[in-house]
Amino acid sequence: MILKKRTACPLCHSENVKPFKKGTFDPEKINSSDFKITDSNYGSMWTFFSCKKCGFVFANPYVPEEKIIEFYSQLEDYEYSSEAEGRAKNFKTILKRLNKIEKPGNTLLDVGAASGIFLDLCQKEGYESSGIEPSRFLVDEAERLYGLKLFQGTIDDFKPQKKFAVITLLDIIEHLTDPGKFMTKILPMLEDKGVLIFVTPDINSFAARFAGKRWWHYRTAHVNFFNLKSITYLLEKHNCKIIKRKRYAWNFSLYYLLTRIFPSFKKKKPGTLQKIIKSINLKLQLFDSWEIYAEKK
Repeated sequence: MILKKRTACPLCHSENVKPFKKGTFDPEKINSSDFKITDSNYGSMWTFFSCKKCGFVFANPYVPEEKIIEFYSQLEDYEYSSEAEGRAKNFKTILKRLNKIEKPGNTLLDVGAASGIFLDLCQKEGYESSGIEPSRFLVDEAERLYGLKLFQGTIDDFKPQKKFAVITLLDIIEHLTDPGKFMTKILPMLEDKGVLIFVTPDINSFAARFAGKRWWHYRTAHVNFFNLKSITYLLEKHNCKIIKRKRYAWNFSLYYLLTRIFPSFKKKKPGTLQKIIKSINLKLQLFDSWEIYAEKK
């Protein structure tokens, strides 16, 4: 695989960049399984550089976009939907906040819709919802579980017949090699005064600094990281303004969290103990991810 090198920040194009973290794996050995949503190889990271001007942190060298798309199209993630209850609690909080924001309609596009947990909730709330997902496996899961017809592909292939009042990017932009380029493609699909919602890790958070290379957001699939300064820069550059920001909280079963820490636990035969810990839900507020609501000017 041919990696590409950068001499400037891909966000603000400043050449005032410096090494940030050294990579921990061989890029030639990665495959689609390394890009699973439920991947637990924490500390598996690219070599990162940081921009002194805007604070953006980016993989350098990086995998070409077409290769990443190939990995996602081949991705199979059998664990993701097993935590649907906890993930739905995460998403219900977003919907509750979204419902309080004035917007130009009820049309909604979810980019990176996975197996459709969020979109199913949106439809039940009365939104006219559409979703994009590159993984054929997850597109099939969305139809099997919720009867949803997601568009299988990327934003490059998606040709909507209308604009959307809301576009959601939940844990998406940290997977993109060029977030600025992505914004130029997504914003023409958003109505004026429409709402753009991001959830993304915060590289400046205390948890990120404290955990160091063991921070759970350091995973192969994450090829860049924002802080509040850099995400504000991205939005303002593309004529959007932040109207609300929160710290994103996570809901997972105790079983899921234990298997993140002790992967071998998944290999144990199902029994009473597993049933009990699967029934215990925990809410984690690590203050290490931003939940951003922005309006298109």
